[in-house]
Amino acid sequence: MPEKNNDSVDQIRDILFGEQTKSIEKKFTKLEADINSQFSGIKKQLDALNKQLSGNLKNVESQSNLKLTELQADQNDRMQAIEASLSNKIIETEASILGELQERSNDLDQRLTHRKELSGLLKKMADQLSE
Repeated sequence: MPEKNNDSVDQIRDILFGEQTKSIEKKFTKLEADINSQFSGIKKQLDALNKQLSGNLKNVESQSNLKLTELQADQNDRMQAIEASLSNKIIETEASILGELQERSNDLDQRLTHRKELSGLLKKMADQLSE
């Protein structure tokens, strides 16, 4: 008998609230479809944004790599110019030092020659005086 009471309560509830329940179920179904549709749209937008951001990141990375390569090439060029300049200055300094050493050597040779000549003259004079 309790089953019969439950069935009759269900039937009464169906009669009283049946249309409202169907209306609410339809609204929930429509709401669920709208939410699924919006979720799907948001997912597509996020996927598109992710793809766009990935592309932008790749572009920035390639531009950064290009700039880095340019900076390295510029730095290498500058280093080579500095090395060439230093090399030239070293060669000029060596030439200047060698030239000055040559001049001083020649000057010393001339002084030695003059002393030898003077020594020779003094020896001749001494010889002449002693005769």
